[in-house]
Formats: sequence, structure tokens, C-alpha cells
Amino acid sequence: MFRSAAPMFNMTIAIFSLLLVLILTVTATPQNTDSVCIIGSGIGGSSLAHFLRQYDASSLNVKTIRMFERNGVVGGRMRTVTIAGETVEAGATVLHPKNYHFLNFTKLHKLKIKNPSSSSSGDDFFSLGIWDGHKFLFKTLGFQSSLPFVQKIVNLANSVLIFARYGLSLFRMNSFVERTVGSFLNYYKSFEERPVFETVDEMLKWAGLYNLTRRTLHEELVDAALSPLLIHELATVRTLIWFDNRK
Repeated sequence: MFRSAAPMFNMTIAIFSLLLVLILTVTATPQNTDSVCIIGSGIGGSSLAHFLRQYDASSLNVKTIRMFERNGVVGGRMRTVTIAGETVEAGATVLHPKNYHFLNFTKLHKLKIKNPSSSSSGDDFFSLGIWDGHKFLFKTLGFQSSLPFVQKIVNLANSVLIFARYGLSLFRMNSFVERTVGSFLNYYKSFEERPVFETVDEMLKWAGLYNLTRRTLHEELVDAALSPLLIHELATVRTLIWFDNRK
């Protein structure tokens, strides 16, 4: 019994030694960093590819950037869709005038920055529609005129229609967004003004955003005194669009 076990033991040692040699050989081989793969060609993936190429990551020895995209076009959520025969902007959905990084990106590419509040001047056309997947639940006037005074009247009528539907909740929602964005702007402070965070919780508490991670968005908006109609038709739907491209 003892003799028959010896060959098996020797074979085990030989196999173990061979595996050890293979592992050492693989780990000793220099890793090839000629290519960088980026998943998704939305604004995040496209920006990453752009800056990698612009700054020429020579320290990484990057020669080829490969981008993988499941759709036939680049841009991610920055696209238009056709609903009931009308062309509608479907994104990008998370653009805010106080997003300084994005503003710098637009200036870098010499893009025209349009103030979102410019429609209040009456010179630009704006409209709003609430689509439930089958029909429009609510829609403002879609009339567009080349005459400035006529367009001002149409825009004023649209503002009245929107206010009649959502009331003061529109102003409360604006205040809620401004407070939240104001807290987020703390992260734009200089390194001298920001402490060093050891945990994510510390970082969120410092900026005043920690409570938003402990409750649902619906609970926060109810406390902000927004109407159930506005929460359902605007806030909830927009959140689904932000975090689910299929919506």
C-alpha cells in the first residue's frame, strides 16, 4: 500500500511544480498596454476617448483605443426620437448650467451655449408634452411663428397651461433642485477648502447630501410639498430616463 502511493505522490509534486513554473512565467511577462477598450460611446465614453487621444497617454503606451457600442450610432442618450409624428429631444438628460466640467467641455469644442431660461424672453419656441407610451396626457401649444410678438403670445399661453396643471409645485421643485445642486457644488471647491475623506459617508455628509441616500426620491419630493401629479409625470419619469436607457 505504501509503495503504490509513492508514484502518485511524485506525480502530484511534478504537476504542482509545472503549474508553479507556468504561473511565474505568465506573471513575469510584461503586460501589453497598446490597446484601451471603452464600453459605450455616450458622452462619458466619447469624452474618455477624446482626452486619452488629446493628452497622448504616453506613460500608458496607448496606441489603439477601441470603443464598443451596442447601438448603430454614437452619443448615448444624446439623441432625438419620433413620437406621434413629432421629433423630440430625448437627452442628454443630466446637463445643468452649474455642471462646470461640462461647460468647460462645450467651450473646448467651441459649442454654442444656450441659456435654458432664454425662452422666457418670448423669442424662442418651447413646448412640453407628457407621453404615456400610447398617447399624450398633456401637451402645450405646438404653434411656432416667425413673428416675434406672436411667438411671445404662444409662449405666454404655454406658461399659463403648465402653471394651471402643476401650480406652485413648479417653484417648489425649482427650489429643491437649486438646494441640491448648491450642496453638490461643494465638490468644486479647491483642494485647500475640502477635507480628506476616508469614507463615502463622510464625503456625502460634508456636502449635505447624505440624507438623500437614506430616503427615496419620492419621499424627498413629498416633503418638499410637490404635488403628486408633478412627482408622477415629471420627476419620476425623468429619473427612469436618467437611469434606464430603455425608457
